[in-house]
Amino acid sequence: MSSESHYDCQPAAEQPFGCVELWAGNERAHRHVDLPGLEGDLIALPSGGTQGGDLYALFSCGASRSARIVLADCVGHGFTASGVAMHIHQILHKFRDVRDTAGLLAALNDEFTLMGQSPGAPLRLITVVTATFDRDTGEFNYAYAAHPRMLLWRARERRWSPLGEGLEGLPMGFIAGEQYNQQSVRLEPHDMVLAVSDAVIEVESPAGKQLTAEGFFHLAGKTLERMPHPPSLHDFCEALLEEVRRFRGAQELKDDLTLLVLRRAV
Repeated sequence: MSSESHYDCQPAAEQPFGCVELWAGNERAHRHVDLPGLEGDLIALPSGGTQGGDLYALFSCGASRSARIVLADCVGHGFTASGVAMHIHQILHKFRDVRDTAGLLAALNDEFTLMGQSPGAPLRLITVVTATFDRDTGEFNYAYAAHPRMLLWRARERRWSPLGEGLEGLPMGFIAGEQYNQQSVRLEPHDMVLAVSDAVIEVESPAGKQLTAEGFFHLAGKTLERMPHPPSLHDFCEALLEEVRRFRGAQELKDDLTLLVLRRAV
């Protein structure tokens, strides 16, 4: 298990971060990504359309000394969820310079909860994972709003471990004023972080058995065992997606799916 440090949430308004969006969207995609100190690969598969309720956003911050990632998963899929994802993208730009990771979640939650709900409409909920990476120190700081936990691959030990025990938090949109916590881990060269939306862990087999977070943990390990080291991130993402589809017993999935793998550059 990786060593993790615990921090208290800081005020959302302090220390502007100077973040510039490199790439963001909620549409179907598979592409290589380059961030300060990180290389990555992302697969996004909206369910039943070209756009969905999974938002991915990647930033360069602090004069390209840091990277920021945000993955948000809006409840539902299709046109309605797509509209919520675009709304979250707009709010994210308002607070993109908040340096504190947990503070960013708190600011997004308050804005969305107080301004994003229509009277009498069904409650709209969003799970989010966000993280920042300092290319000089290797510090990877992260926080969750009820999002599936990321996995950390230690290249030296050649094993995965979950990140963020006890950081579940409430989803965005449930209640204003929610305070989030954050943790930090130091990435060494070739270490990887894998982030996914809940479609991956909630996928069901033809017999109705859910993969679960534990099942996905083992699936990621078995998939990586069959690949050369260091693996091609593109090939790893494709192989992992194929394993999820094999478990599902079909190519099409019932919910929007996002896979993002990041590796610390040498």
